[in-house]
Amino acid sequence: MRRKLLMPVFASLCLSLIFALPASASERSSQLARLAVSENTTEATPAIAELRAMGPAGLKILFETHGEEINRAVAGLAVNEKEWQRLTVALDAVSQQRNSYSSGLYWYTDADEAKAAAKASGKPILSLRLLGNLTEEFSCANSRFFRAVLYANTDVSKYLREHFILHWKSVRPAPRVTIDFGDGRRLERTLTGNSIHYILDSNGLPVDALPGLYGPTAFMRGLAQAETIATQVATKNVGERSQALRAYHNARIQQIAADWASDVARTGGTVPRDVVARIERRKSSPGAIEIAPLAVSKSITEVNILRSITADATSLEAATDISSWSEDSTRLKAEASL
Repeated sequence: MRRKLLMPVFASLCLSLIFALPASASERSSQLARLAVSENTTEATPAIAELRAMGPAGLKILFETHGEEINRAVAGLAVNEKEWQRLTVALDAVSQQRNSYSSGLYWYTDADEAKAAAKASGKPILSLRLLGNLTEEFSCANSRFFRAVLYANTDVSKYLREHFILHWKSVRPAPRVTIDFGDGRRLERTLTGNSIHYILDSNGLPVDALPGLYGPTAFMRGLAQAETIATQVATKNVGERSQALRAYHNARIQQIAADWASDVARTGGTVPRDVVARIERRKSSPGAIEIAPLAVSKSITEVNILRSITADATSLEAATDISSWSEDSTRLKAEASL
């Protein structure tokens, strides 16, 4: 009898605990987001570290908790400078990207963690290689362009969040030059900026690469093409993967050469006959890579692709009139628009 009387009480207690857990977790998340911007670094530092360890969810908590202040800053409205500085420090530390308030992107800096996230989500990896660190003011010029223009673009950042696991790795420090004006003033700037975005499948194996600078439209088009093949090869065995990638890279070589030749002709140039001949032969035999002499060894496929790229590029570069291209640049204005 006593047991029967206690059962409803016990059930009620269990239900209370179950429904209390989400609220408790939510309260803890909000508390971490508030502690992360505390003036007291002994409170802020561990809170930031815990949010970082939570992955993209930790960054999302920061944005949701401090959304009003972030929106004000993005809109150019007045904010409390000291509070804003603490918030940007927290955002950048959790996201591992300087000025991340404009993009909302979370970047892995550990390749194994990025691969684990990719396997769990089924998404490919976009891995940026740069000079310096993405968290630094004076990382390479290309990466500063990415932060200010590319990643801050609403369409680009949304696409990256939804379709890729993001990762960056510094190749080496960015070269810097310091100008001393002799009166106490000093100007420091980076000298150069090389970068490349690698697209890796969910196993962390390379599929394609986007070197240098891109406008948002061209960048997203390149990502979409690479994402498709990365998803396709992720579940294939070694032989099938190699065959699919050869076909994809060959198609890309053909398309690039054909587009370049079309641009040369459009701007009044003469497309070299050898390039025209290779393009026509590729149209009739899409699976073949044009090389001379013809190679039969599978082990040197990469060399064959490089030769094919070099043959077309060398001939087309010689036929390209940069001044004429500048006059025709309005045609591509939409893709280059920032």
